[in-house]
Amino acid sequence: MTETTLQSVPQILLDPFTGGPVLTRMEAACLAAALTPSTRPELEKAGFTEDLVDGMLKRGLLAPAPADAALWHRHGWGRPQALLRAADAHRAARMAELPACPAPVAGVLDSRAAFDQALARRSLRQFDRRPLPAPALHAVLAATGALLRAWPHLRLYVAVQDVDGIERGVHAYHAGALELRTAGLDDTRLRDCAHQYWVLGTGAVLFITVNWHALEQAHGRGPDAYTAVLTECGRLAHTAVLAAGRTGAGTWMTPAIDEQVAADLCGLDTELQEALYMLKVGMPRNTEDTQ
Repeated sequence: MTETTLQSVPQILLDPFTGGPVLTRMEAACLAAALTPSTRPELEKAGFTEDLVDGMLKRGLLAPAPADAALWHRHGWGRPQALLRAADAHRAARMAELPACPAPVAGVLDSRAAFDQALARRSLRQFDRRPLPAPALHAVLAATGALLRAWPHLRLYVAVQDVDGIERGVHAYHAGALELRTAGLDDTRLRDCAHQYWVLGTGAVLFITVNWHALEQAHGRGPDAYTAVLTECGRLAHTAVLAAGRTGAGTWMTPAIDEQVAADLCGLDTELQEALYMLKVGMPRNTEDTQ
């Protein structure tokens, strides 16, 4: 038995269940599991037999991972792209078995004013030198409270750069309160999370993180779990953005982050947690004062 790290073959994931090779349910599950490169023992521990793995290698469904497994998504296919397609087929095959999964939806675009605000919103990439008022940050965090309670597998970490009355550093947001985890903050580490300089300056950066074990308990192990958490991250960010707009603050957000840099910054246990989204909140630049 070899310790070679294996991965799903990107070309197979173009059309994972239709128009390509016919897959058994276990093969489909193994493809999903191997989107994150895994060793044979890891796959076998997850319930995939040696014969199954050997068969998938012979059929070209699995292959040795790139030398730098962390760069797999740069070879053409990211986990979200693959699993969106996989989830569609998964739902179609099991439609009669799947329970209804209601989620909290009220309170986001619940008025014409909120709808107009969403249409008028633009990402801000020039932030003022003024500190972000603490009430503005607290309003943004409070707006996410109902969703965080509904989705306990998600959590917010807040990198405070310059917010009135709140210590500079990385805070965990839990049960309506900020808890300082790391005092002080190197702005260049924030820049390296997304490789974009406009994250620098005053205000704060919110990281939406997921606990994979808690996600599995909430949504199961199928590909729908991953697509669900992506939707939830977008919904959470959307709620925060609208709340920031109501305070006069501006925002910029992206899911395109370096997960390892973000995990180090937030102090995450990478065996269980991952940062999926980041959101910058700050005051718009006063264009009359560019000195």
